[in-house]
Amino acid sequence: MMHANDNAIGTISADGEITIETLERCLDRLAIAMERAPQGGEVYLPIFERLEAEIETKKASESTMARALRRARR
Repeated sequence: MMHANDNAIGTISADGEITIETLERCLDRLAIAMERAPQGGEVYLPIFERLEAEIETKKASESTMARALRRARR
């Protein structure tokens, strides 16, 4: 018997934040769907690009925060 979470892509944290890991899994699944799509998957390109941009934004934000914290601890 399958439960609702058996096929879950990822989880959202208690504060509602979606993690980079969850976005990466979404990107992986979307890439597979694009490959399998009969029309070639081009219709999904805007979603793919949006997920990539969200990942880069989160990585940049985490990097900026890490730099700020290192500076604060000097």
